[in-house]
Amino acid sequence: MRRLLKFWSLTRREKQFFCEAAILLLLSNIGVRTIAFKHIDGFLRAHWSDGAESGFDRVDDIELVDLSLVRAVNLLPWKNLCLSRSIAAFIMLRRRGISAVMMAGVRSFDDSSLLAHAWVQTAGRMIGGGSENATFTPLVRIGQEPADR
Repeated sequence: MRRLLKFWSLTRREKQFFCEAAILLLLSNIGVRTIAFKHIDGFLRAHWSDGAESGFDRVDDIELVDLSLVRAVNLLPWKNLCLSRSIAAFIMLRRRGISAVMMAGVRSFDDSSLLAHAWVQTAGRMIGGGSENATFTPLVRIGQEPADR
């Protein structure tokens, strides 16, 4: 009941962002689990990686996208992988015309094991990680930085 009251106390814009985040997380989670990544990569490159405006003047939208994703991840009953969160963030940002780059990388360990991680960079900000992203070697880069950077 408390969660429902919290949802109704949000502004209309925050509700819209939250619903969009929840739907995109569901779709990206299903996609990551059922579709080969080369097809997901092709889809994102074909439909969402074209040029866009700078995100520096849209900081409020970027923060609301990040907040909405965090809210949706905490509320949804399934575990959302960093890849599905990154796909959802990337699409939400690109739908608003904000330049974003989705990165996927790996980090190797002494015992020859690998750890994979995905995150989104936009307007000097990282969604889906923080300073630990620098320890990953990027292998996939979808999208482009704003032209004025």
